[in-house]
Amino acid sequence: MDHFRGLFDKLDKNNDGFISTVELQSEMRRIGVEPVNEKVKAVLSSYDKNEDGRLSYQEFLVYMMDKEKKWKIDFHAIDRNESGVIDLEDIMTLFKELGLIISKPNAKRIIQMMDKDNSMTVDWEEFLHHVIVNPAENIGELVSSWKHNLVK
Repeated sequence: MDHFRGLFDKLDKNNDGFISTVELQSEMRRIGVEPVNEKVKAVLSSYDKNEDGRLSYQEFLVYMMDKEKKWKIDFHAIDRNESGVIDLEDIMTLFKELGLIISKPNAKRIIQMMDKDNSMTVDWEEFLHHVIVNPAENIGELVSSWKHNLVK
């Protein structure tokens, strides 16, 4: 749970103990999530239980635990060589399996969207952070959002 607190604190830019709509929108824009307003509304409508327009740490925890369960399986499915990280080859294989072609430079850009420590790999924590602020419902939606970011 400590890693959830760290992510919450990173998203809570003004340190008021809540993740506001503006803070969530800002982070989503930073990683290229579109359409931001609809995605933020979807998160808040499901997890903002007291309907105050922001997420408390408890509300955020429920969101995180839901997302973590769902995406852990997908993370391992993407990590084809079972190295514990997603690398360039994993991204290229994923696209190929979905019938899509991606160049190495574009696969590298996708890794860089998620890679916080410049290792050119994405560990579970980095992947979880990415899917938390990119509220895709499945791998297809996630890949679609990555493709959208590459067009920019």
